[in-house]
Amino acid sequence: LPISLQMQLRAAGDGVVDLTVRNLAMSTAMALHHQRTGDQEQQGKSERVTQRCNDLLQLLEPEDVKKRLEVLLAATKGEGDDVEFLARWGYDEQQKAAIAAAVLAVAQ
Repeated sequence: LPISLQMQLRAAGDGVVDLTVRNLAMSTAMALHHQRTGDQEQQGKSERVTQRCNDLLQLLEPEDVKKRLEVLLAATKGEGDDVEFLARWGYDEQQKAAIAAAVLAVAQ
């Protein structure tokens, strides 16, 4: 991305970080859902969204991203503010494990 756009994204702050982290979780869970149903086309689309979220998170304010990802990671273990978010979408344990792995992949 051009430096000016990257600066604008960082300046947008918590809203962009929050939305991107939630999209990371949802696309990861949906990729697994589509894999289970044998819908390779939709699985591929969800995996691309997951990768784009990962790429975007790399460009945002690192400390904000780290804090937000920690909240999501805790929720995959049944703790914290995002538990309700994961429950609302009915993600099962396997999907939560996939979300946790996606969170950890961002940190690499």
